Amino acid sequence: MDIRRRLPPLNSLRALEALREAGSVSAAAAQLNVSHSAVSHQIRILEQWIGRPITMRRGRSVTLTEAGESLARVVRESFDSIRHELDLLPMRFKRSVNISALPIIAEEIILPEIPAFTERHPEISLHVSLAQTDRIRTPAPDIEILFRERSALRQGEYAFLPGDARPVAAPELIERAQGDHLEVLRRGPLLSDEDSRMWPRWWTAVGYTSDEIAPYIFLEGSFLLQNAAMAGLGVALCRVATLRRPISEGELVVLSDCQIDEDWTYTLGMPSPHINEPEVQAVASWLKEIARTRLN
Repeated sequence: MDIRRRLPPLNSLRALEALREAGSVSAAAAQLNVSHSAVSHQIRILEQWIGRPITMRRGRSVTLTEAGESLARVVRESFDSIRHELDLLPMRFKRSVNISALPIIAEEIILPEIPAFTERHPEISLHVSLAQTDRIRTPAPDIEILFRERSALRQGEYAFLPGDARPVAAPELIERAQGDHLEVLRRGPLLSDEDSRMWPRWWTAVGYTSDEIAPYIFLEGSFLLQNAAMAGLGVALCRVATLRRPISEGELVVLSDCQIDEDWTYTLGMPSPHINEPEVQAVASWLKEIARTRLN
């Protein structure tokens, strides 16, 4: 089959997107700066191409059927992807090194260090994006920072920053407990990410066997967890590697030296085929330097 046959005319898709967005044929025509009949004609062409109706008339107005609404939504998302890529073209033409990092690492580790890097390497452009999960992204970024067990490191990955975690809380929670850290932990609430086993592991490690269990609040990921702790919502087991700033600025206080998850680590990998480019190597060296500084 001719691959062109698999897609209807572009003007018909644009008319469908405008009809969904504007809510009527007249408004869609105004948005596209064409006549009412031109929009109607393009919708008819699209229906003929599909072989089924995607609009229905209600009184004097034309609305999309459920199938038409579904197709229009996909068309809008596809056009938005094209628009987004066009916005990125200037950056594509000027080679930039793409760092994909978990949100907590991007905010607490990378962003504060960027001014020093750009001063040292004004010829290198950086593009920092967020890896919302620990799964590998496609297409591969130049540099990727994820989180996994040390024993599960993949080929070409390095242990970037340790993943050990300690309990922390905002100063106001400690003040309410008259400075008693154990009382803060008893009262909670205990903030937890999706790994609900962390708190039981920590209580076992510290040797505390009370049956009293503080209430839990569950949050998605370390970024929300640490920010919730800084907002005074409860006690969190946060990764020590990301605590330097909030502790130094008095936003969080470590409640115990007992830590868990020493067998976990933030990883640094270079999965893209551009691994040997000098710009990528310079950014990787900078990130490793940041890690060494924080570990000393």
